[in-house]
Amino acid sequence: MRVALSKRESYHADIYCNDSSTAKKVLREHYISILAIDFYLNGHDNGRALIEWARQKRLLPQFVVVTESDRGKRALLALELTKSGFNTADGTTFIKR
Repeated sequence: MRVALSKRESYHADIYCNDSSTAKKVLREHYISILAIDFYLNGHDNGRALIEWARQKRLLPQFVVVTESDRGKRALLALELTKSGFNTADGTTFIKR
């Protein structure tokens, strides 16, 4: 299942979550093959915090796509994914080692 965590529906996904609480529920309850994520979400947490939470709970899928358009925020998401054991060749698509 493809899941997009974003305030905008710019990625083709099966489920869209625009807030952190719904995103956490979906991550806990579904098998996810690809996770697309933006930095800005509605609610308390942003994309970076959500990646950190999912890493701690061991809920990150093998493939993550960063869809954030702001370079600085995209770099924060990339850094969090790299710290979580992901590799990337293009700074957008991340694969778990």
